[in-house]
Amino acid sequence: MKTPLIITACICFYSSSVLANLIPVDSVLKQLNPIEQRIESSINRTKRLPTLVPQTSVAELKAQVNQPLSNLPEVVNISINNQYNALVDVEVEDGFRAIQQQWLLMANTEQLNALKKHDVTIIAVKNYSALGMSLVRFNVAENIDSKAQLVKILNLTDTTLLDRNHIYQAQTSATTVTTPATQPMQPFCADNTQIGIIDSAINTQHSAFTNATIIKRRFLPAGLDSPALHGTAIAGLLVGHSNELTPLLSNATLYSAEVFYRQSEFAQGATLFAIVEALDWLVKEQLPVINMSLTGPDNAILKTSIEAAVKQHSLIVAAAGNAGPAAKPLYPAAYKSVIAVSAIDTNNQLYRWSNNGDYIDFSALGVNVLTALGSGEFGKESGTSIAAPHVSAALSCLLVKYNNNKAKALAELTSLAHDLGEQGKDNQFGYGAIYRPKSAL
Repeated sequence: MKTPLIITACICFYSSSVLANLIPVDSVLKQLNPIEQRIESSINRTKRLPTLVPQTSVAELKAQVNQPLSNLPEVVNISINNQYNALVDVEVEDGFRAIQQQWLLMANTEQLNALKKHDVTIIAVKNYSALGMSLVRFNVAENIDSKAQLVKILNLTDTTLLDRNHIYQAQTSATTVTTPATQPMQPFCADNTQIGIIDSAINTQHSAFTNATIIKRRFLPAGLDSPALHGTAIAGLLVGHSNELTPLLSNATLYSAEVFYRQSEFAQGATLFAIVEALDWLVKEQLPVINMSLTGPDNAILKTSIEAAVKQHSLIVAAAGNAGPAAKPLYPAAYKSVIAVSAIDTNNQLYRWSNNGDYIDFSALGVNVLTALGSGEFGKESGTSIAAPHVSAALSCLLVKYNNNKAKALAELTSLAHDLGEQGKDNQFGYGAIYRPKSAL
């Protein structure tokens, strides 16, 4: 696991103790479960075999390699009932996206007063009690729409937490509708667990959720709907149940934070502001594991929010990204305090679009995986979004097993990983693959 960075900023409206005691995920694993022991012993690499599913069809293989048409124009107007714009979604630096000319600042009173003297429109000043921080959200004129300009006119320091209201995107692709036969799968555990997801809406009318316990909250502008696509697939993996589908967690309460809006027929986006609000809610609910099957750029506000959540005892599991093996790191997966998951197929081959990098911690099944679809049908989905819930579920069960002792849970999770690729931790599979168990953990 990655070694956490130390944030040195100390800013009013932000508790200086929030980052003081971050869970040292990497050091915990090194102390309690040295990777050398797992390499030297073949027992840990062979004691648990992958659950195989039937061979995929030619059509499914074609769907796997054809990515959705998710490219967007430079400017996308997100409207409510085709009447007025709720958001203006634009391309910014490095090809990432953000809300047009909108910024977030963790400011003190002096900086807040300075904002009011310039050509800015303050939208909101909001406190996030669970994360121990407050944010100012504001729009700027085009001529000062850059971090360098804002730092200059506001007389900010390099350590001031200021960044765009970036947009983060879902990480699934290639849906294949199917009517599958029953498959001999097992949940990771039957314990009472609680888990959170930051995602899109869920089609709770789907037959897979008849007996599921799902608590939902929206974090979108009034009147702007969240498409029930990506969230339904993630929820289907975690708590969906039918003759066709066995959940990863058979007795879980799922907390669903709805943050995604529809960018196009093929793409869904979530603003950083909505993600921070969702994190604050899920941390306030004291959820031990939060699944984030989304990716985007490095952002000072996102990084600080994630670290604050980890400090408050919520472990974050994130999809590594579907940008391909040569792509730059994507976030939040690449943050050192986050557990990053790449995707593999049933033959233990890396998903061809899965991101690589030294930040990858684990891999899991993420190619042609059966789940619930927003349409009300069942189908197979691919992507690192689909892989991440497997690790989230395993970690949730281990936290119950060890009475919420995160050090022990993380150590056993690493010992359960099946070493793939190069010996030891590598840039494709991390510590190895987490498979569905033959019996409960």
